[in-house]
Amino acid sequence: MFELTQLKSFNKSTSDSFHQQKNFIKKVLAGRISQCPQCKQNLTINLSHLDEPSTIRCAKKCTDIELDCS
Repeated sequence: MFELTQLKSFNKSTSDSFHQQKNFIKKVLAGRISQCPQCKQNLTINLSHLDEPSTIRCAKKCTDIELDCS
């Protein structure tokens, strides 16, 4: 029973994180200013044309979201 409670808690935190990242991506791509929830610095987008992945991140890289732009 205890393991089921832990699993539900893990699933909820994973889902919350996914939706938070999804919202960050939407806001940044729409040109709106969004801040990192940890360091409160603005998130920026780096669209790469080379082999590097495109990312959305803060200066300290607390938030670091890799985008799949294929």
